[in-house]
Amino acid sequence: MEHGGNVDERLAYLVEGFGDAGKRILQVFGGKLTGTLPESLRIHSVMLSGRSGIGKSLLLTEIAQHFDCNIVKVHLGRVMAAGGQHNGLRQILTRIPADRSSLVWLVDIELFCGLYGRVVEDFIERVKSLPLCLVAMTTRLPQRIHASLRLVCDDHVCLLPPGKLERQQLCRWYAGSEATPEMIESAASLTAGNTVSELFANIADRLQPRHNLNRGSSTTSASDSAVLKSSTTNVHWKDIGGLEKVIEELKETIVWPLLYRDEFARLGITPSRGVLLYGPPGTGKTMLARAAATEVSANFILVAIPDLIKGEVGESEKALTAIFANAARSPSIVFLDEIEAIFGSREQSGEVGKKLITQLFLEMDNIPEDASVVILAATNAPHLMDSSILRSGRLDKKIHIPRPDYSSRLDILTRATQNLSIENATELLAQLAETEMSGAEIKSLVRCACYSAIQRGTKVLCRQDFDIALATASAVDQFADMQ
Repeated sequence: MEHGGNVDERLAYLVEGFGDAGKRILQVFGGKLTGTLPESLRIHSVMLSGRSGIGKSLLLTEIAQHFDCNIVKVHLGRVMAAGGQHNGLRQILTRIPADRSSLVWLVDIELFCGLYGRVVEDFIERVKSLPLCLVAMTTRLPQRIHASLRLVCDDHVCLLPPGKLERQQLCRWYAGSEATPEMIESAASLTAGNTVSELFANIADRLQPRHNLNRGSSTTSASDSAVLKSSTTNVHWKDIGGLEKVIEELKETIVWPLLYRDEFARLGITPSRGVLLYGPPGTGKTMLARAAATEVSANFILVAIPDLIKGEVGESEKALTAIFANAARSPSIVFLDEIEAIFGSREQSGEVGKKLITQLFLEMDNIPEDASVVILAATNAPHLMDSSILRSGRLDKKIHIPRPDYSSRLDILTRATQNLSIENATELLAQLAETEMSGAEIKSLVRCACYSAIQRGTKVLCRQDFDIALATASAVDQFADMQ
């Protein structure tokens, strides 16, 4: 491949696998190193951000090799270990050859602060006069990069988990002729929301039994990938007891619109974009959300409130924007748990809360029409919700999740103990179901009974084990009431 020549088919798969971000990085390299762009339009420094395993190193390395670049990879830790402090970093950067294409790659750029940051800033300014040198900075934590360093960087590209079409292209790049169309389709369908590393682990797992293929690009084992996947979406409708009517409502509201998009469009039906699940604690709201994601093979994005609260001004809103940008890339269910904690009434929210509420409305209102994204929210206190979030186009569908009645409790108990050996199981479960408990409390009860059986040195549970579990639960409730 000639320097700056046309991209070959294999690299094209990789670049297209990273979508617009991949094409942008390719253009940055080409525009700077081949002189195809006017001086005023050239990018001299670019920042790549994204979580671990998203493909920052892979994309930079492959494109740099295409342009026959000398890669100078700079780790701050190694610079400091070599001695000389920031002068050591300055010496490395002054040795960059001016007569050949070079990529100066600053790893974990958020660590380059103080005098080190100033050395980098000075070098980026100098690179503008070096026609064959490009600076790339990679980070998992862009919000921690010093403001002055962000300002001197010409471009910032954020890498997100690839969408389905992008995953197909990445599969073609990774497996080459070894991958059949069926394998590519299957891997791309089952890895929604996965990073590039996890996708490659999935492909390697499929190829290994036949060819023992070892590509070396993935940093996550196939078993790790399976654990990551099952931890988010390995809940099915059959695992949930006593909520048949609620499940039917969720199927009609969430599952059908995602599975039968074309039919809905043909009939002119606009499905609900958001659903609010409300009811007492422990009634199964989170399990229902996970099961819905499993049913449609969707990416399940659990939004934890602590992850949204950032120290710097504007970073909380950016975090929320990144969540919705990720969701729009593949069929996704965004789950906002305990939504009233921060997305409650604007009148009662603090400054950060008010800004986040406004940003949430903006993100929900601007979800692309062709995106398969559904917002699921859960609350124990619907009366604390801001009325604006419940209007049409937002969380306009409300589903009550009640505490289980007797038949529901018996159903939950039966499912929770189906793999256990219990003396007089039918009679005992029927008696236990008479005690008012939530689904979460029932599962806790069964778990405590199992602990009791383990202490007795037996695998068969009896009435005594459940009596101990009930007594423990009662003691915990009394303690909570005293607080």
